[in-house]
Parts: sequence; C-alpha cells; structure tokens
Amino acid sequence: MTSGSNKPEAGLGERLRELDAQGMPGNAERMDRMFGNLKAECEKSDRSIAGFLRSRSTTARRMIVLAVFATLAVVGWFAFPLISDQARTIQWTISLATFCILLVIAMFMVTRPVHLPALPHWQSVCLVCIALGATVLAAFWPHPAAQAATHEHVGSVMAGACMGVGLLLGVPVYALLRLVDRGNPLGSLVAAAAAGVAGNFVLKAHCPVPGTSHELLGHASVAVLFVVGLGLVHRFVPAK
Repeated sequence: MTSGSNKPEAGLGERLRELDAQGMPGNAERMDRMFGNLKAECEKSDRSIAGFLRSRSTTARRMIVLAVFATLAVVGWFAFPLISDQARTIQWTISLATFCILLVIAMFMVTRPVHLPALPHWQSVCLVCIALGATVLAAFWPHPAAQAATHEHVGSVMAGACMGVGLLLGVPVYALLRLVDRGNPLGSLVAAAAAGVAGNFVLKAHCPVPGTSHELLGHASVAVLFVVGLGLVHRFVPAK
C-alpha cells in the first residue's frame, strides 16, 4: 500500500522535472527580455529631466533648487524697477523676508529623503495655511495712505494684470519643486503654496500700485488660485 501510494508521487516529481527541463530555455529567454525592457525603461527615465533630478542626492537637489531660486530672485530684482523708496517700509521688508523663509521651508519639505519617515500631513497643511495667511496679511501692509490715494483709481484695473503676472512667475517654481520631488505626501500642495508665495514675493517687491484692495485681488489671489486650483486638479484628475 505504501509502495503503491509512492508511485504517483514519484511519477509526478519526474514529470515536473521533465517540464522544468523543457521550459528552461524559454524561461531564460523571457527573463532576458523582461530585464531588457526594464533596463530600457530605467534608462529612458534617467534621460528625462525629472529622472536626472530625482536621481541626485538630497543635498544636490536642494542646492539645485536654491541656486535656481537665487538666480531668479537676483535677475528679477535688478531687471525690474523696485517700488519707490517711500514704500519700502519695515512691513514691506518683513513680508519679503517671510516669503523667502516659506520658500526655503517648502523646498526642504519637498526634497525630504525618502528613507526618512514621511512628514505628517498636518505639517504640510500648516505650511500651506501659513503661506496663504502671509500673502493675505501682506496685503494689509500696503504703500503709505498718502501714496495710495493717488493710485486708488488704477488699483482695481491693475489687479487682473498683477494676478496674471504672479501666476506666470509661480509656474517655474511649481514645476521645479515637482521635478525634484520623489513622491512625498502632499508634495504637490506644498509646491503650489511655494509657487503662490514666489509670485507674491515678486509682486510685493516690484508692483507700483498700492492699496489693500489691489493687493488682495491681484497679489494674495495668486497663492489662493495656485493652492485651490492645483489641489482640485490633483484631486479629480488621476495621475498616470
């Protein structure tokens, strides 16, 4: 009985060995093809801008972002006229310094190494809320009232132009932070807030039109549109 029960098992084992021996050449060929395709995909990814940036070390990615930010800031600072001396108040300086600090914090959050624990979502949300609050608060520190009165009639007209310029200036910042992001949670939201802050930095430094209403409609709205607009896009448009 025991010998009879062993015969099917012995036959099954022999059959499996035959099938394995017969399938080895085909399996090897399929494995080579699979690894070849995987290597081609990796090489294709590495040749892209995103692949190159994301393959850099954390320090290198941060230095690249800081270098681009500094270059854009210096070029913009000297290429376009600053606001008048009368408008360069302590509040104006504090606003610009706050925007710079928020940009650096956003950069550190987006380029956080993947081997470290992911940041809690509340920290990213807090940064976004602080960024939005900073742009709104800066609007309540406009040019002096005497100068504002002389430009009141053009404030609402120029709000749309400033909004467009701010959105345009924020796009490169958003794109750069997304390119160096290796997949941090809420990285797109942080990048959107940084883009809005960058646009507000340029507008606050160079916009000659004073007034709280103008800055709320033409400056602070840039950050709101970036965060809300891109947040809705990432919420309802599935990533490929």
